[in-house]
Amino acid sequence: MINLKQILFFTVLITHIVNAQSKDPILQKLIDNNLIEQKQIKDFEKSQARLKTKNTTSYLYGLFQCEYKSITGNFFSEIGSHDIFDSKKLNEEQQKKENQELTDYLFKLKKCDLLTKEQVQYFQQEINNNSYTYKLQFINDITFKAFKADYMVPDKLKEFAHKLKQNGIIEMQDQNLITAIDNQKIKNPIEMLSYCSKAVIIDPKNYSSEPEKYLELVHQKTAAILPELPFTNFEFQIALDSIMSDEDDKFYDFIVSIQSNGRKYKQKSFYRMYTPSKNKYSSGFIDSQEYYKIFNKILTDQHSPYRLHQITAYNEDTTEEKTFGIMALTKEQEKEFQNPESYLVPSSEDFKNKPTTSEIEKAIEAYTKIGLFSNLTPEQINLGKEKVSQQENSNYNQILSAFPNLIYWFDTELGNLEDPYAELIKEFATISNNEFNPTQISNSFDIEKGKKTTLKFKMDNKYYTKVFKIDNDWIDTDFFDFIKSIATEHKLKGQFYELYTGGQDAQVVFLTKEQYDYIRANKLLLFADQEWEEE
Repeated sequence: MINLKQILFFTVLITHIVNAQSKDPILQKLIDNNLIEQKQIKDFEKSQARLKTKNTTSYLYGLFQCEYKSITGNFFSEIGSHDIFDSKKLNEEQQKKENQELTDYLFKLKKCDLLTKEQVQYFQQEINNNSYTYKLQFINDITFKAFKADYMVPDKLKEFAHKLKQNGIIEMQDQNLITAIDNQKIKNPIEMLSYCSKAVIIDPKNYSSEPEKYLELVHQKTAAILPELPFTNFEFQIALDSIMSDEDDKFYDFIVSIQSNGRKYKQKSFYRMYTPSKNKYSSGFIDSQEYYKIFNKILTDQHSPYRLHQITAYNEDTTEEKTFGIMALTKEQEKEFQNPESYLVPSSEDFKNKPTTSEIEKAIEAYTKIGLFSNLTPEQINLGKEKVSQQENSNYNQILSAFPNLIYWFDTELGNLEDPYAELIKEFATISNNEFNPTQISNSFDIEKGKKTTLKFKMDNKYYTKVFKIDNDWIDTDFFDFIKSIATEHKLKGQFYELYTGGQDAQVVFLTKEQYDYIRANKLLLFADQEWEEE
């Protein structure tokens, strides 16, 4: 049965199209042995041409695609799910017949010089073990294992190992890695992390399924990567994620806290999901994409050139929990992995000038001092502080966004297509604490028929009508200037300011002139006309 890792692996190897060659002797053997029909030749050559080089694997991949198309009517795509690969149940007689057909197919592949003697023996044993219930499943397995063999060629692995050494990722252990590659001890690229000086491998199979027994151990192993990361006072709780949860699914998070260098650090990461209708929990282990970020907070506070990265690699393991790596890399080292030939894929981490824990505390004190929290209850303020401590804070905008009704975030590709501008000005009213207080709001929006949409509302006994152009579901940028002009006209105590996001989303905050000047002068928010400062 094909799995997501295999799908992703196909994507790694299928890189670009080259021209197929004519008068191909192996292709002719495939035809002579009735492995493909004349009418399938164009499909075969089209599929084979997707691979970078013409070799044994490319012929097997062409056969796989032809078989897949004959069943589904379409070529196999590396994106999406493919339930067609699930096993069928066969009775003894059906399985015996299927095994004979697969054995015949196997020896035809051998006659076409597409399999070695050892490979024929291996797949014959798999057939005898009733591992396959239909031909496409069998061809898929042969093709996938051929991909893997191409991928794990020792010369390519050694070339990658030398690059690791050149970039200071492997030090004295380099020759040990080369020896392991020569002796075919590297079965999965993730195993190369064992030879890297600042990396660990986390295999869920080596731990208990109970968080009380594995969670601290995993954090201790991760902290051992760098001498700056030891901690004490490990604590955790499992909390319902009220934002992600709904009636159908309940999401639960780990809230981990540790003590390091006299400071308390926290991090929230996903644990598991519960589906009430089925009374079923998902299997739970650490969220490999989030848990380690608690250590990056420590490294940020210490102005370290390193960040911890989650490392992923191709993995044939079909168990639900996958082995992954954590590695400490500098910004320059991370860049070296950003090419399609890399066997190890690090997560993208933020090396920009992020606020430290001390700077975050001072920023919250400053927000309080200039009155940004004056309309919040003590409980809302405390909950905001707790949220800040649990999340990754790349800039000050994320810090202030943790407190309610201060920053409004929305996608400029409008989600509400019935009355989007009416929704927007209601949210603008909320973040201004109703200093901006429109009433009698209406906005009819027809993306199918209309080229324009009209927004109407009343404010302080004055009626406003504004026409905006409809450009699919994108916001008309005149909207921002229109709302700002009304704030100026009515001499509101504050004004709306756009914040930097770096994407197609938008963030808006309402500030008095004094608050804006203070925040801008002290760099306590990042506005839309600014950029992050690099280290």
